[in-house]
Amino acid sequence: MQFNKAQIIIIGILLSLVGILVYLNYKSSTPDVLPTTTAGTISAPQSFDFDAYLSSLKDSVSATAWEYVQSQTTDANKTDARIYELAAIASTWDSLGFKLAGAHYFSRVASKINDENSWFSAGLKFYEFAATCEDTSMQIYASKEAIKAFEKVISLNENNVEAKNALAICYIQNDLDIMKGVQLLKDVTRRDSNNIEANYTLGMLSMRSGQVDKAATRFETLIRIQPMNPEFHYYLGEAYSQMGKKMDAIKSFETFKTLVPDENAKKNIEITINNLKNSN
Repeated sequence: MQFNKAQIIIIGILLSLVGILVYLNYKSSTPDVLPTTTAGTISAPQSFDFDAYLSSLKDSVSATAWEYVQSQTTDANKTDARIYELAAIASTWDSLGFKLAGAHYFSRVASKINDENSWFSAGLKFYEFAATCEDTSMQIYASKEAIKAFEKVISLNENNVEAKNALAICYIQNDLDIMKGVQLLKDVTRRDSNNIEANYTLGMLSMRSGQVDKAATRFETLIRIQPMNPEFHYYLGEAYSQMGKKMDAIKSFETFKTLVPDENAKKNIEITINNLKNSN
């Protein structure tokens, strides 16, 4: 099964979202639990002022580059700014490495064109930034902007499952609205029971919330779709272990061991297997 660029980005962010490294010797007896807070109950970080951020970038670029950007900004901020003028400054900020500024103008391009592809592209720009940003206020701002863009995509095409997957992750990140994200993912799997991204995220969320039986079902589905993916066998083994299905867990971990290329991972999982074999 081949993935396009958007799907690869989504899978990469799914992997980073869960905060668990497959190749470490993860402790089966201590499952992660989803936070019980919901949107509106978590302590809000300091609000992010995009205009102030944009102005602050003057000190991060050369005088020549700033003068060029300012000229493009003047064109882009005209009430009758044309698409190519907005695209030009978006590309400039992007090439300078300031992805959030670029995403902002790409979203303005999308608002001019107002089609599915333009909104999806803009959403991915914010989405990618949010996935790698370490500043919480900036991350939340980018996630919320991505949400706006992906919601536009879905309003134009209700069947765009990539946008629904990405939108779900945006809601789940920073606990913006976990349940809304889960419902979106479940809608994806109702439409496409073999959707890898949605099944993976639902499986990991089930693991973190202690619903290991549901997690096992998700990873069984994933293994049926991609039987040579070692990560899926690993997490299925974790789910079986927490369910008390020792022999099934050992079998899954043994399969993981044969598929994973990393030698340290093989050694770590061998310890886990031996512990299971020697347990009561």
